[in-house]
Amino acid sequence: MASLCITLTERLTVDVIDRMSDLSGLADMFEIRADLVTDIDPLTILRVRTKPLIFTARSASEGGKMKDDDPKRRALLHEAVRRGYDYVDIEYRSGFFDIMTEKAGKGLIVSFHDMTGTPQDLEALYEGMCRTGADVVKIAVSPRSMTDVGRLMELARRHAGSSPPLVAIALGPLGAVSRIVGPRYGAPFVYASTGKGHEAAAGQIPAEEMDTIYNVKTIGPQTKVYGLVGGDVMHSLSPAIHNRGFSESGIDAVFVPLQSDSLAAFFQAFPHLGLSGFSVTRPYKVEMVGRMHAVDATVAQCGSVNTVVVHDTGQLHGTSTDGLGVVAPLRKRGEIKGKSVLILGAGGAARAAAVALEERGATVRILARNREKALQVGAEVGCAAGDMSVLLNSQWDILVNATPVGGGSLAEQSLVPKALLKSGAIVFDMIYDPLETRLLREAAQAGCTVISGFEMLLAQAAAQFEVWTGNEAPVDAMRSAALLLAQTRSA
Repeated sequence: MASLCITLTERLTVDVIDRMSDLSGLADMFEIRADLVTDIDPLTILRVRTKPLIFTARSASEGGKMKDDDPKRRALLHEAVRRGYDYVDIEYRSGFFDIMTEKAGKGLIVSFHDMTGTPQDLEALYEGMCRTGADVVKIAVSPRSMTDVGRLMELARRHAGSSPPLVAIALGPLGAVSRIVGPRYGAPFVYASTGKGHEAAAGQIPAEEMDTIYNVKTIGPQTKVYGLVGGDVMHSLSPAIHNRGFSESGIDAVFVPLQSDSLAAFFQAFPHLGLSGFSVTRPYKVEMVGRMHAVDATVAQCGSVNTVVVHDTGQLHGTSTDGLGVVAPLRKRGEIKGKSVLILGAGGAARAAAVALEERGATVRILARNREKALQVGAEVGCAAGDMSVLLNSQWDILVNATPVGGGSLAEQSLVPKALLKSGAIVFDMIYDPLETRLLREAAQAGCTVISGFEMLLAQAAAQFEVWTGNEAPVDAMRSAALLLAQTRSA
């Protein structure tokens, strides 16, 4: 199993020492970034260590703070070798081959950081780095597309179990999967930040999350990988929900963010990601249908996929649990049959909700800012449709917001004027970040029954879990994990 290495970004030696003490219960090892410490004292740090240490002095061309030609960088690295640091990280392009030779066989990490792209011939790069006598090879690249992440993960897969072991990292949000699943391919350690806002490199994940959400110390060659595919998934609560579900059920699996610049790029990377299944979010739910080898009746009706099972043959089977995610919370509030429902939005989740509610006897109308799109979706799923102006003259029992308005950069906005919110109606907002949107806040003030997107998220995730594993979802544990993460992030 891999060790959790926390990268320290403090500016003073005394603060580095304090942070090592603070995080000693969480970290298996620490990375000392000498290029960040203005008064770096390698000997003092070494004398107080309680965990193995990696020492490096990162150059500016490879993402650090020291000038490439600063003679102090070479002197610091050489001192760290002579002092007996557990690991010393020396850049492949530094030219410090004499220092590499001195440390070889005793904890030499040879690293390469491409801050602008991903080299075409990763195999040749790895082989060249191996010839330096490295005990560990570290390759970090800057993917311009999910396709580049796939190429890097293929390199990691190809050299799983090789000597020297490879730590392969794709920087930034596209590369989150590479930071988490490295141990599956034999990476001896994974890097993490001390906390949000203290990242030493783009895309570093806080150590607390790496440990408690992703359980990286337990990931091994047999760990199954699931993930969330979407255009902006790094703040999703889904990893917390599913990973708690796996751990509670004793399942050796991990759920990771799979942020992708396009669906085409994701599928170019797909053969190299080793996925057993994945969930799908905005904006790929509708487009995903055409990528499936088989779909169930739910998808055939709503034209949207949010859950995919990857069979051993490589065949992809798509379904949607979004409808269940809407129906389950509404059923707790009363009968659905005979109710008049307005759904705002015309994306994949809106489609699934419309089909599920019509099946249960509701009268549904889809409204969107783009009237033509609303009419098209309405025709495809078999319900009435129109543009947002219809909202002003509609009578409804249940209103469902299936648009992004109310979250993210639109957090203080609402598509529904306060005057239209009537006491006794139900207002359901699919957005769960924030937990209370402006729409829900104003609806509650008007005397409406309100339902947060968190309830939908949990209900559809529980159904996904059961599709993937065949086990009953431990819903209470999954809920607790998600709420804890939401509270931590809002603190």
